[in-house]
Amino acid sequence: YINHSCAPNCVAERVTFERGHKIIISSNRRIQKGEELCYDYKFDFEDDQHKIPCHCGAVNCRKWMN
Repeated sequence: YINHSCAPNCVAERVTFERGHKIIISSNRRIQKGEELCYDYKFDFEDDQHKIPCHCGAVNCRKWMN
């Protein structure tokens, strides 16, 4: 599993192959041994009633995942 963070150490990329598409997770910086892998889920925005709270703890946390 890879958790969400507003200050992620990984990025998700959609890559096209001959047989279709794949999602590839790659690091965007050097990751220390034992450090949790995380990326920004960037969920689509929904109305205020359906916001998903973020508890990632990053200094720049947006407080919502969508």
